[in-house]
Amino acid sequence: MKHIPLVAIFCVLVACAPSKEKICGNIDEGIRTYLEKAASRANKDIDIHELKTTGFDMIGAGQIDTLSKAEYARKIAHFLTLQKSAGARAKAYTDSVDYYTKLDSLTTLQITNRWQDPKVYYYSRTYVDVTIGNTKTVDTIRYALDRTFKLIPIL
Repeated sequence: MKHIPLVAIFCVLVACAPSKEKICGNIDEGIRTYLEKAASRANKDIDIHELKTTGFDMIGAGQIDTLSKAEYARKIAHFLTLQKSAGARAKAYTDSVDYYTKLDSLTTLQITNRWQDPKVYYYSRTYVDVTIGNTKTVDTIRYALDRTFKLIPIL
């Protein structure tokens, strides 16, 4: 008899929570909108053959920053490799390394200033079969989206 109010409250909470399929559908629409706008900005035709979110995780702002830092480190390593073999064009690659190093430093500063950020984001696993211009992409890609299902570019 004591547990009836707890069970009732649990049932109400579960009934009010959106289903996984509904959230995945909203994520798909957010990604579709982003891809269509990106193709439009680049003046390229887009043909989305298939777009299906298979799952998602809820992550915090710190995880988004960590993903960005990992991408910056990958870009810095890539440009350092190109710089070593560039010869006369090494200055252009040095500028790129400096740019991503500054972004990495700003992200580190952001992390220290935002250690209690309560925002939660969706981090989706989405199967994408799309042709933009002459480039066809068929892959499972991870996307980060905010609560309004707007895509957050991580680079």
